Amino acid sequence: MDIIQIVGYKNSGKTTVATTFIEYATKKGIRTASLKHHGHGGIPEGIKDTDSEKHRLAGAIISGVEGGSVFQLSKENWTVDEMIPIYNMMHIDLLIMEGFKSYPFPKVLLISRKEELDLLDQVENVQAIITRVALEKNSYPFPVFHSFEINRICKWLEGQLKK
Repeated sequence: MDIIQIVGYKNSGKTTVATTFIEYATKKGIRTASLKHHGHGGIPEGIKDTDSEKHRLAGAIISGVEGGSVFQLSKENWTVDEMIPIYNMMHIDLLIMEGFKSYPFPKVLLISRKEELDLLDQVENVQAIITRVALEKNSYPFPVFHSFEINRICKWLEGQLKK
């Protein structure tokens, strides 16, 4: 399974880019999934005060609920290393991860302002930058795309996938 992380500061366009990648890959017949880090603190909406969360709080190691084609798993302190095998089990070709900056998977870094370039010193395995500001493209050892070059970005992504 190929993994591409979309990372950037808040409101940098991560969800827009992830959605675009997912739509593009799906149209190409690539079995695509997503994993998003809820970086806003606390429990994502839809989990708190549910019966399955009561089960977890009562001591269940993992609590699941299914309904209307949605399957949610709740567990204390999930790690990415625990979640990725679940995606592998589903025979996914491409996992688009939004966030999880500290993990070493190949990353697309989103830059909205030049001050955000400090992210380059905070993350590893950057494969490309998508920017809203003018950057000197030859200054980086990987492709630099402007955010309006979405077709070019998607073709680049497809080229990064294992065949």
